[in-house]
Amino acid sequence: MNVYFLLLLVMALLLYKGIISTLFYSPRKIKIISILALVLMTFRWIALMILFIIKNQNYLYLLKPLVFTNLICIPVCGILSVFIFSRNNKIKLKRLFLWCIILFVAYFIVIYKSTVNINISNYCGYTMKLQLESYCYIILLIINLIFAIKGIKLYSVIYSSKPGAVLIIISASITLLSVILTSINSDFPWLLLGDISWLATMDYGLSKFKR
Repeated sequence: MNVYFLLLLVMALLLYKGIISTLFYSPRKIKIISILALVLMTFRWIALMILFIIKNQNYLYLLKPLVFTNLICIPVCGILSVFIFSRNNKIKLKRLFLWCIILFVAYFIVIYKSTVNINISNYCGYTMKLQLESYCYIILLIINLIFAIKGIKLYSVIYSSKPGAVLIIISASITLLSVILTSINSDFPWLLLGDISWLATMDYGLSKFKR
């Protein structure tokens, strides 16, 4: 089986699990943020599947707003994970909403301003490359480096979730590595590994609300 298709299947399962946990178990305010992130990541998954299976290049440029939604979903998943695993009631959800709004606005500006090139990959069908992609990757590197540091600090906090802190560190490290690998070889969508790792981390956090 194609490795890329297998990764897409894993991503689909994580999205399903996350959406179910969000709808049935998470608090209302967290539900709003997490469901937005999961729905946007679902749109990315649908776009990636279309790029993978379609044979005709016509109209693929219409998928541009959907293909790169991980650029906002990864930071949102990270912010939510830090909030959930810190178990700190002093953190204001209003700040989370503010950061999410800033990310959404920045994303749509980048998508509007950036042209896209459509290429063919040996692994995943058609791929898209944004004109401003390198700048997005630099920001993603900085954000995940911050998450890695946050995870390390979180691990030393008494009442925090230690497994959750470890997952944050792992997810941030995988995303950092995947961005670097993408810069070296863009033929394989390495960032999908970052998507999957952060979805798994957020799913773990959302599952804790079942109690």
